[in-house]
Order: sequence, then structure tokens, then C-alpha cells
Amino acid sequence: MHTPMISIVIPVYNGEKYLKEAIDSALAQTYKNFEVIVVNDGSDDNGATEKIALSYGKQIKYFYKPNGGVATALNFGIRKMQGDYFSWLSHDDLYYPDKLECQIKKLQEIGNRSALIYCDYDIEEIETGALYSTNFNKSYSMAQLTNSVFSILQTLIHGCTPLIHKSHFERIGLFDEKLKTSQDYDMLYRMFRGQRIVFLAEPLIRVRVHKNMGTNTISCFNQELGNIYIKSMNSLSEKEVKDIFIHPAILYSKIAGLLKSYNLMIPYQVAVQKLMSTTLPANILENLELFKKYIACFSNGNAKKICIFGAGYYGKRLHYDLYNRMITVDFFSDNDPKKWGSSVEGISCLSVQQLFEIKDDTLIIIAARIPTKIIKQLKTEQYLYIVTKQELDGKVAQTIPLNNIVI
Repeated sequence: MHTPMISIVIPVYNGEKYLKEAIDSALAQTYKNFEVIVVNDGSDDNGATEKIALSYGKQIKYFYKPNGGVATALNFGIRKMQGDYFSWLSHDDLYYPDKLECQIKKLQEIGNRSALIYCDYDIEEIETGALYSTNFNKSYSMAQLTNSVFSILQTLIHGCTPLIHKSHFERIGLFDEKLKTSQDYDMLYRMFRGQRIVFLAEPLIRVRVHKNMGTNTISCFNQELGNIYIKSMNSLSEKEVKDIFIHPAILYSKIAGLLKSYNLMIPYQVAVQKLMSTTLPANILENLELFKKYIACFSNGNAKKICIFGAGYYGKRLHYDLYNRMITVDFFSDNDPKKWGSSVEGISCLSVQQLFEIKDDTLIIIAARIPTKIIKQLKTEQYLYIVTKQELDGKVAQTIPLNNIVI
């Protein structure tokens, strides 16, 4: 356990723009017993990706293969790796220098070499430069974060954060090569379920978000993700569901809201049916009243209206969560002028100017993957009552929703 070898596998397709920085971040690790395996998944960029990889000479191991998707490139790298541990690095993301060292040191501290360990991460929006740190322990308990599937079903784990002992691949197999964009969700669910999980409350990687990401450009992402959630709902035992989410209605409502936000109506109906079949506790209305008071605290009870700022996936999920917990959302708003005047979930989307006119009486809940830029914008304009979806998520995950007012 002193200095086991770690294999950093970097799958890449047309990575000219970001690959060099990713490789540099891998080579800069303070932990020294590692290898870097770059797998070129059939890039068609006139050799630009290959030129970058070859420039590192013997510092890395470079392989080229015909294009087959991320899962095939990851599996290729796993078969070539000589390390005791596997660590995935996307070609457009970055490791911080102490990523491997911190994770190995923690495994040594607990005396469990095969425990699955993951961590917080920073998210950078390439186009704007906005940066956000996840800080999951501020919203969730350590018991939740170390539950074997809670973080996966809450979509908290980024695929590049875990350090994975090779024995887990021997136990459950490799990435599913039929999946083009959700191979990490599928693998993590199969691998983490029932295992010892460790969480490090510090960001050890930087995830770089940009418009050319596979989840944005590959059309099958939504459908694949929906199928994985249906699979998880059908495979979890009643005890697992209660251990993970206190009450099954919390899980089924969360999944229903996520599927609806992606307009996946067939799997959404499956989740709704499971939600409606749950038996709610006798004190459900009392608990929902406490949740209502919790929301009111963000404006000291002064806000007369609630507006979700962000009329995309995150905003729609948040609306579903609030609606099923008897919280009325009065408006949406968004920085995109194309959405002004439209109807989002049956609710009017206000322009930024219209929202400004009622800002002193309105609680703004920011629903964005990276909320920092919007927070700065609203504070500059002297909005009084601001909270983010991320700040509410932990409380939502502890509050049982109604099961008879789905939308």
C-alpha cells in the first residue's frame, strides 16, 4: 500500500484544443508512481491530436484505435494498464497536482486498499471563465456521501474523480461499449453499489464545460440516461431505497423530475407510477410546512413571490421538486432573450428587466450548473433575496414530497 502504481487513462477524440493541458496536469502529479495512457479514439483532425500526444515521447504511453466511442477507448486503456489503480482523465479536464496523492493517502489511513474513493471538483465554464466548487458536504451528510449509490443517483459524482482499484473491474467487468455518453453513470452504479465508499471534501479536479462536450452534441445522451435510471429503480431493494433516501417517494420524485426535464416521457411515467404507489407518512403535511418555512427563511419571510432564474434543465428539475413539496413558483427568468415571454412548465418567463422591477418582493432561486456569474450579476443589481439550487438540494433530499400532485 506504500506506493502502488496508478494508471491515468486519457481517452481522446479530436482533442487538439485541450489535450496538452490535460496531459500536463497528469504528469504534474505530486504522487510519482504512475503511468499516463493516452488512447486516441480515431480522431479525424488531420493528425493534430496525434501530434500533441507524440510530442511527449516516453513520458506517456500512446495508442491509436479506430473510432468506437469513449467506453471503447477507456476499456482499451484498462486492458493496457499496468497499475494497481485506474484513474480516468477526460481530455478536456484537468487534475490538480495532489489528486492522486490525496486519494492514496486517505486509503492508507483507513487501511482499505480497494475502497472506492471520490471527491469534490471545480467546474469551469470555458466560454465565460466562470468557476464553481461543488462543496457537497455543505448540502449533504457524510453518511449520504458515503452511501454506495446515493451520490450516483443524486448525480454528484463526476466520472474522473474516483480512484478505482483494478479488482473492481475483475468483479463487475468493464465499461458498457453500447453506451455512447452515459457509460460513466452505468459503470459507477454497477461498481459502487454495496461497496465501501470514501468521500474527500476537497476539489481535486477541474471539469471544463464547453459547448462541444459529448453530452451536448451526442443526441442519445438523454435516452441512455433515462434507461439507466429506470434500471436503477427496478433493481434497488426496498431496504436500499429507504437507507438511501429515507423514503422511496424522495427517490422516485427526484428521478421523475430529472426525466421530465429531459422530456423523456415514457420512463417519466414509470417513475410517476412508482411515486404514486408509495405510502406517505401520517405527518407529511407537517413536514411540508417545515419545508415551506425553510424556503421562507431565505427572505426572512419578506418575499411575496418566487422566481427560478434559469429556464433550462436545472430550472425545470427544481420546479418539479418544489411543486411536489407544495411550494408555488410564480415566475421563471433567464439571461437568454429567446426565452422571455415564453411558457416554462406552464409558468411565464420574465425578461431580466421585468424581474428587476419586482426584485424587492421576490426570492430568486438560481438554477444553473455554474451559478457564480449569475450570483454576481444579481448582487451587482442589488437583489435582496438570492439562493441557489445547490443550496436547496440537500434539504430537498431530506423532505418527502406528495405523491398525488405530479405534473
